[in-house]
Amino acid sequence: MSKESKEKKKKKQIRLPSEYTEGAFHFKTGPGWRACYDSERALYTAESFWAGYYDLYEINEEIFNKLNPKCKERRDVHELIQAGRHLYKSVSDRNSSYDIAIDENYASLCPWAEIQKTGDMWDSELTDLAVAAFDSEKYNREQRLKRNDEKENTVL
Repeated sequence: MSKESKEKKKKKQIRLPSEYTEGAFHFKTGPGWRACYDSERALYTAESFWAGYYDLYEINEEIFNKLNPKCKERRDVHELIQAGRHLYKSVSDRNSSYDIAIDENYASLCPWAEIQKTGDMWDSELTDLAVAAFDSEKYNREQRLKRNDEKENTVL
């Protein structure tokens, strides 16, 4: 086992409290999820992860306040988080591994997250098609269409 792998293993063994603050970030954590309130930007974000899936979301204050670290039903918490705006998705399952940047600013929106990257990043056109096709991405359509219009107008 490499020195880097040993360090990562030690870091994972350290149990963080279910609610804690680091600088401007206030965190809530539970099994398979972590949410963050950035007080400097008044921004709420969250990550969820389980069995080869990793997702980042922008959530609102109401969702953040409903997140209960002591909740035993992981599904209930994940459903709350998934009601937010999807920012990033990483999938590593038996069929393939791929990453999708639904909002290209995902890293700057979630600087606290240890973003998992597992495969090839989908290109912007494929992501646009997926966002247009899947009802679960309806919160992202307006944002992506606006960005695409801005790109087209600057090219002209």
